[in-house]
Amino acid sequence: MNKYWIRTSMVFLILSILAACGSDDTNLTLVTDEREDLVREFVTEYKETMVEAYNTGNFNELEPFLITNNSFYHSLRRYVSDSHSEGNTKELLDFQVHQVFEDPEGDLYVDATERVEVIEHGQAIEVERDVRFELTKGGADSFRIVTIRHVKS
Repeated sequence: MNKYWIRTSMVFLILSILAACGSDDTNLTLVTDEREDLVREFVTEYKETMVEAYNTGNFNELEPFLITNNSFYHSLRRYVSDSHSEGNTKELLDFQVHQVFEDPEGDLYVDATERVEVIEHGQAIEVERDVRFELTKGGADSFRIVTIRHVKS
């Protein structure tokens, strides 16, 4: 099994475990007000910035999107660093936000599908996955990513 798949599987396993104590879907309500557009823009900008950080190794570009010093932050930092040091690159082929939800505490959940092409050791691998972003308020009119987990489709 190649290193990319092992590392990616480990990252998503860790993310899934970290997110296991996330919100119960039955307590989520669909967000259809102006926050929906703000959240869509935020996660799309994050994904584009994440791909850039992956390619350049500049993790600092991601910090405005994240809660610093939590488990997700450190896992992502390591993933970006390791991938860049091995010369891997990534291209965002497609990113679609499907729905935005809110829980009773005001945290937001964003369901999306991402499709990327990863080039590792000269081999291109296309990966498509459904993900759920968990966001919290990061201050006045801003958000921060708590975690991102893989959602089985």
